[in-house]
Amino acid sequence: MNKARSQMILIAVLVCLFSVGMAGLLNFFKYRSTSDRLIKERLVVVGLGIENSIRSSLALGLQFSDLGTLPEMMQRERGTDDMIRSIEVFDTEGKTLYSTDRLRAMRGVPESWKSEAKDADGDQWMVKAGLNSAVGIPVKNNFGLVIGHLALRFDEAQVDASTWGVARELVIISLIVFVCSAVLATLARLGVTCWVQDGDVCFRPSAAVPPTLRATTVAHRSELVTHLLRRRSFTLFTPFPPFTPFTPFTLAATGELSERGRPVAVH
Repeated sequence: MNKARSQMILIAVLVCLFSVGMAGLLNFFKYRSTSDRLIKERLVVVGLGIENSIRSSLALGLQFSDLGTLPEMMQRERGTDDMIRSIEVFDTEGKTLYSTDRLRAMRGVPESWKSEAKDADGDQWMVKAGLNSAVGIPVKNNFGLVIGHLALRFDEAQVDASTWGVARELVIISLIVFVCSAVLATLARLGVTCWVQDGDVCFRPSAAVPPTLRATTVAHRSELVTHLLRRRSFTLFTPFPPFTPFTPFTLAATGELSERGRPVAVH
């Protein structure tokens, strides 16, 4: 009987571990997906302002490679968001036309940007590649033809640091939930029912407990609750009070609360 009960408790704990683990993983991947989407939307807001300025200049008849006020505007927009490392504008061939980082302007556009911009087919795009991570916006002329791209570069490490910070919090919360659920499942298999009513923790032995143990536990329930809570009402928002040493008790083979072989009440 004890072996079967131990196996059932083990199964209940494993089920709790699987459920809490899957919930934690799903929450983490959902957060990461949402984080990428929010980062893209956040940078696109900045980029659209620059892209609109470029289109307005092109509508006045200026050449795409000869926009004198664009570098100053790009530098000003770069300072509006700490996440942005640099803002770059390049043509469809991958040649850098404008950049807030002069050193990067001399190096050229990364191949990952050109490949992603080409695959985007005139739509917004995003590349995650360490220091070369960027969100891109196509620049179109008055006829709707793509003549270049605007890239807002950011550091992926900064985003990952925030993501792993959330992951650590999820791990801690999942462990707490797992421990609580495993304890409750174990108590349920042992024949103890726990619930919260009006902010107080209540418990009682279920019908599966031997009659003698059930009668003894119910008879001394008030003393046990008083000792555990030390005359303080426990709520979901109240921490456990410090416990003072008390005489330990065990479950005797007969199913009664006993101390040194004698049935006793818990003081």
